[in-house]
Amino acid sequence: MIAPEPTLTVVLAALVVLALGYAVVGALSVIPATAPGARRIWPLLNIEAMTVGAVLIVFAFAPVLMAMAMLAFTARVVWEAAVTRYRPSGGGHGVFWTAGAVLALILAFALPWPAAAVALGLLWLAAAVWRAMRPGDAAADLLVFPVLPVLAFATGCEGANPAIFLAAWIGIETFDSYALVAGKVFGRRKAFPVLSPNKTVEGLTGGALMLALTALAAAAFFDDIGAAPAIGFALLIGVFTVAGDLAASLMKRRAGVKDFPVLIERQGGLFDIFDSWIATGGALAVLLAVWAG
Repeated sequence: MIAPEPTLTVVLAALVVLALGYAVVGALSVIPATAPGARRIWPLLNIEAMTVGAVLIVFAFAPVLMAMAMLAFTARVVWEAAVTRYRPSGGGHGVFWTAGAVLALILAFALPWPAAAVALGLLWLAAAVWRAMRPGDAAADLLVFPVLPVLAFATGCEGANPAIFLAAWIGIETFDSYALVAGKVFGRRKAFPVLSPNKTVEGLTGGALMLALTALAAAAFFDDIGAAPAIGFALLIGVFTVAGDLAASLMKRRAGVKDFPVLIERQGGLFDIFDSWIATGGALAVLLAVWAG
């Protein structure tokens, strides 16, 4: 069963954005001044295209694939985070946290979606308070990020409108992709020299501008989306994209590793690839559930 509108429309929009990314990198690759930086992006862009394909297949066939895909996604992300946080003896902890997350997600799927997401949001807030009172507590760290956000995100994808979460991912990929291009070509000043030394002020600025333009283009194309809500959506994406990425980087830095357990060469683990989507999707799921309630 293929996903109905508007999810299929967003799937097609994602393919257009991907094609635009290839066009931009291709153009920069033939301009002498930008060619050296742009050509380094091609391997990452090709891997990104494969990731995009996998995500779009799940969302295009959302009624059939979504629940199982979210269970597998949650299990892998939580396992990666747990074995990293409890490094070097994280194997048993990984199994414990993964089993708990899978059981919690099955329970969340069985409950009405708005109520489940609101409950997860309240638990997320409580875990954040616990984390503030007990800095360095491994369980509090994992609950704040990624366990509760990924549970909220998965619950939202299964119970709410998947198109919204796919649209958020397109925004995240737009932000990240153009931030990468702008950083490689124009980057000079480090934005977060300790946590994420590869990020530059110029790169983040370029990503933010392209995200805002993409949101405004979507508002112009879809009659039922206003410019103000589109910019607000883009702001939510931008804030949580950076926050999720930095939170994952902090976990890896404390563990003394470059990547979470590797799933895809040059990309790292699943948590490396989707850390920003987990943070953004978790926040979005809770906001939508509160709005629906």
